[in-house]
Amino acid sequence: MTPFGSHKDRHERIGAGSIGIKDFKNIINNPHLKKLPFILETPNDAAGYMEEIKLLKNLYEYK
Repeated sequence: MTPFGSHKDRHERIGAGSIGIKDFKNIINNPHLKKLPFILETPNDAAGYMEEIKLLKNLYEYK
C-alpha cells in the first residue's frame, strides 16, 4: 500500500499493492520457501480472503 522504505506497515489486497501477482508467484514458488506456511495479512472480509487464497493456490506450481 505504501512504497518500500516508507517505514509504514500497511497492507493491500494481493495484486493491488507494490508487490504484483508475478512477484507473489515467484515468492511462493521459490525453492527455499516453497514448503513453508504463509500468513495472509490483507485488508479483506471472509469472501475476499477466500478469493486471495484461491488466487495463490492457482499460482502455486505443483512440481
